[in-house]
Amino acid sequence: MVSKTIALATAILLCVLTVFSAQSATVNKNQTYKTENSVVVNRNSSGSLWSSDLFNPSRFMLNIKLTEAEKKEAKKLVNSFESHMEKGAPFMHHLLTELKNRNLPVELVALPLLESGYNQRARSNAGAKGPWQFIRTTGKSYGLKTSSNYDEFYDFIRSTDASLRYLTHLYNELNHNWDLAIAAYNQGEFTIKRAIRNAQKNGVKTYNMSTLKLSKHARLYVRRFHAYADILRFPEKYGVERPMLKNRPAFKRVQVAGKINSMKKAAELSGVKITTLQHLNAGYLTDSLKTKHQYGLLVPIENARRLEKALSK
Repeated sequence: MVSKTIALATAILLCVLTVFSAQSATVNKNQTYKTENSVVVNRNSSGSLWSSDLFNPSRFMLNIKLTEAEKKEAKKLVNSFESHMEKGAPFMHHLLTELKNRNLPVELVALPLLESGYNQRARSNAGAKGPWQFIRTTGKSYGLKTSSNYDEFYDFIRSTDASLRYLTHLYNELNHNWDLAIAAYNQGEFTIKRAIRNAQKNGVKTYNMSTLKLSKHARLYVRRFHAYADILRFPEKYGVERPMLKNRPAFKRVQVAGKINSMKKAAELSGVKITTLQHLNAGYLTDSLKTKHQYGLLVPIENARRLEKALSK
């Protein structure tokens, strides 16, 4: 009788331990854990772009704290945030990677939000065009080229490279002040430099948005930039969401020269919607893929292999 009682107690204990172990595993599944190399990892967030090193809080360098006027701008701009970010979604991993490689602040993601809403073919009345809204003279000075069937101003990869080089130049030239660099991106470098010279004549020794006499438009532009940057960093505060993105490139460049000459044909072979290819490859001005320079074709990563396989035949 004693032995049966012991056996029964043992069985009950094992059952309890099994349940407890299962519950512990469920609880711990969503928590951080240490790998063999003692690197802390979060199982749930490791695959998200927004939880990656590219979007780490330390990458936000401008320490923006919204003024009351900027908070009002944020309330206006929040309505456009999600739709603009959806347009920019395919390019977000590339842009964040470029910002990290150049040690530039993540807040600069907000600039195309403000300039074009990530509309690749945006064009202003003043002639600025593309996602970064380069004017002709500035774009050309930073290497952007235009031909009869390809316009690098609309090419996100090339215009991003030019824009980030330009912004770095402005930052270095304008007292290492990002607000002044952003104002200059909109108003022109020499407009801000003229404001600095005027301030110097009046005995001003510290140059920033508060001490310089700048136009109302320049101040509004910087306010809106701050507002978009804050929405980008704290979307939950505004009741909006960033697009769900994996922490990997969204596209691959496939070389098509001498193989196919039509974007419609590329869409057919790759299984990608023509509108998607046109968005990714806005530099092409027509359906023709014939260009002097071999730009290739940006194709969603999940379809690139299919197109390459078809072209190899």
